Amino acid sequence: MIGTMHSQEDRKINKNILIATTLSSFLVPFMSSAVNIAAPDIAKSFKLNAEELNLVISIFLIFSAAFILPMGKLSDTFDRTKIFKTGLLLFTLSTLMCALSNTVEILFVFRSLQGFFSAFTFVTSMAILIEEHLPQIRGRLLGINTAVVYLGTSLGPFLGGLLVKLWGYRSIFLFGSVIGLVGSFVSLFLIQKEVKNAKQAKLVDSLKSLDKMGTILSMTGLFLLMYGASTFELGNTSKISFFAGLILIVIFVVAESKLQNPILDVKLFVKIPQFGFSNLAALINYSCTFSASYLLSLYLQLVKALPSQLAGFILIVQPLSQVITSLIAGRASEKVEPRKLATAGMVLTTIGLFVFSLFSSKTSLVIVILNLLIMGIGFGLFSSPNTNVVMSCVPKSLYGTASSTISVMRVVGQAFSMAIVSFVSMLSLKGVRLSHENSILILKSMKTSFLVFAILSILGIVASYKRGNIYSENITTEKGAVL
Repeated sequence: MIGTMHSQEDRKINKNILIATTLSSFLVPFMSSAVNIAAPDIAKSFKLNAEELNLVISIFLIFSAAFILPMGKLSDTFDRTKIFKTGLLLFTLSTLMCALSNTVEILFVFRSLQGFFSAFTFVTSMAILIEEHLPQIRGRLLGINTAVVYLGTSLGPFLGGLLVKLWGYRSIFLFGSVIGLVGSFVSLFLIQKEVKNAKQAKLVDSLKSLDKMGTILSMTGLFLLMYGASTFELGNTSKISFFAGLILIVIFVVAESKLQNPILDVKLFVKIPQFGFSNLAALINYSCTFSASYLLSLYLQLVKALPSQLAGFILIVQPLSQVITSLIAGRASEKVEPRKLATAGMVLTTIGLFVFSLFSSKTSLVIVILNLLIMGIGFGLFSSPNTNVVMSCVPKSLYGTASSTISVMRVVGQAFSMAIVSFVSMLSLKGVRLSHENSILILKSMKTSFLVFAILSILGIVASYKRGNIYSENITTEKGAVL
């Protein structure tokens, strides 16, 4: 009896840490998706052209991506709890200033700062959550974290659209500020005494030990890559930026492989197959799925001629099914090999993408909804077990690096997804206006994009399956150290 009670006590979830990290995990994707919905209102308020509006929307993701790797490395040498608190508080203040901005230049500055400070929480929230709990409950914690990210993504368009309709775009930033303030209060006043693994290193020493060349190469490469992908269809400058960023990332990988204390130990991808294949699977998964909602939004509104409200209601099926499945898959990954769950998820995702490539203007909405459900279940089955593998393959001293690697795979995958859609659209649409009158060309472009994604997703199945097991092969000790 005493042993059972002790076991139950050991597995207890720290609610304050869970609340603080969960709120930050909800806030960032919610703000990103909600601001996308507010784009027309922002353009109207500041009288922006398409290029200016695109930059106001995308600069958040660009700055976030650029600083992920340096912050991940910094969080492994400096107290990541302090980084998390600072990031969440300053992200909240930046969000508030976005609401108060009265010129587009000021809005642009604070959107950039939002992206910068979001990198602080991206790389630390998951690491803190995992580090402060036993490995036996890691799966369910990651399931909760992943589900909350999807919840933020799915609620963004719905709640954001409602807020814009009632009070204008500024209300989205004000709402985000309130969520951020609650999270900041919990993190500042309730979790410090409960964090057992805080590092004592000084910030100056941690910054001095940071790989300067790797930092510059990764930041510049990811910045150019994300900027080019976000504005790929706008002209040659964007295309040059995209490929220049890609080249710099390759140079970064080669340079890092030769250093003793790199910002990212690329040898981990080879030394630990589970780590390498899991990150590759994540990259492919995001590359294949990120643009799906955009393509289907065009399909429902411009090909099927549905009103935007109905289209949005249909599209919410996928993220909501992801939320539910992530919670189940996360807990299941504590007992079932994550490779099996994640691979099954990739198979379902591939099937869903292929079915989308067969759609016509006469496809039943029931089929659309069922396939969105399949896609949601597939992505939910994949994401949290895949993350569980990545975080289980490294020692605690590299949790920040592992977390930042997952984030980089996500944003680079999103960049590739946007670039693929833009490239296919450029070839298929040839500059025609996006309207119902050009529905045949829009449908052709959508089907081609989904077919490319389905073929690419097959490689994701292979990568997910090839990674190997983490339980039966004893990849890690209970303390998370590599054997």
